[in-house]
Amino acid sequence: MASIAHLQHAQRALLFTPATAPQAGGFVMAHDIPEAMIAEWGTRYLAHDLWTTEAQRIGAIHDGNVMLGTQLVPDEQLVRSVFYREFLSRLNIRRMCTSVVFAGTVARLPMTACAIYRGSEYDDFDASHCHLLQLTARHLSQALGAMLQLRDTEFRLATSLQGLDRLTVGVLLLGQRGEALFANRSALALLSRGRGLSLRAGHPLQDGIGWLQAADDRSHTALHAGIRAALANDPLQPTHFSHGLRIARGSATGELVVQIVPVIEQDPVWGMLQPGALVFVTDAEQTPRLDASMLQRLYGVSAAECRVAQELLHGDTLQDVAQRLNLGENTVKSHLRQLFAKTGTHRQPQLVRLLLALIHQP
Repeated sequence: MASIAHLQHAQRALLFTPATAPQAGGFVMAHDIPEAMIAEWGTRYLAHDLWTTEAQRIGAIHDGNVMLGTQLVPDEQLVRSVFYREFLSRLNIRRMCTSVVFAGTVARLPMTACAIYRGSEYDDFDASHCHLLQLTARHLSQALGAMLQLRDTEFRLATSLQGLDRLTVGVLLLGQRGEALFANRSALALLSRGRGLSLRAGHPLQDGIGWLQAADDRSHTALHAGIRAALANDPLQPTHFSHGLRIARGSATGELVVQIVPVIEQDPVWGMLQPGALVFVTDAEQTPRLDASMLQRLYGVSAAECRVAQELLHGDTLQDVAQRLNLGENTVKSHLRQLFAKTGTHRQPQLVRLLLALIHQP
């Protein structure tokens, strides 16, 4: 997507399913659009997308068609819209050119578009950009068509992994034997420093990208006990998510917080990987900061509930959260129940995974 944007002298680009949010089975591959904004589009602004709505209304959704934003919605109407005022303007998106890759009329080929964007300070796209994007869409249709028809599961895996790559918290997927199948960029950056945690190479054909290991024996034993417990997923001996492991960063000061959770239900989105556990790794001194305004806007969460949500990312117990916030433990539990209800989650690991998509992007 970066190459497409660069070729078109655009600031941002998207390959996405405009009528289907990621939460409903769609996909998004983006250049320079934060994961949190993609989540917000899917949960709140899909219905306010004037461009898509108008293209559907006038019957412009057919394979290979190219449209400018101003051909669909006059600029003065766009800037007055909720979609622009509350969403697009925050990304400085005002100029748009899009090509329909798939119209959504063929089974297993959902409506798919490739769009490029510019800010208010730039000129609109012209006929040459439209022609180039039309050619790009043809190439994309060949590649995507094969993957969606023949390798649909693997393609959805790729887009899911790209989503994990955009997170600023470290995330690893572990196989059924505990081997690391995937590590996002943030995890690889933490592991490459060799301070507390690292990856030990294994058999290149059997052991994924390697094995997690801690720098000292005590931490290593605790780490692999946690991994074994998550993989076993014994319903009679559940491990509490908030009891994160704290691993010293070797000769450096500070700690890494490691949270390990089982993958309870195998999702087709993982394709052939079929992970057995998820591992979250954060630097205790650099805990991601939630975008509180976005959390409140999307889910109607109160300021007090936002503070509890932020503390949950430390990987501590509810007692620790209560102590840090100078609250009673029952009050913290009440806030947690409200967070579950408002976000539609049911367990703490689910809630934390949602919160990780709403962290502040520096």
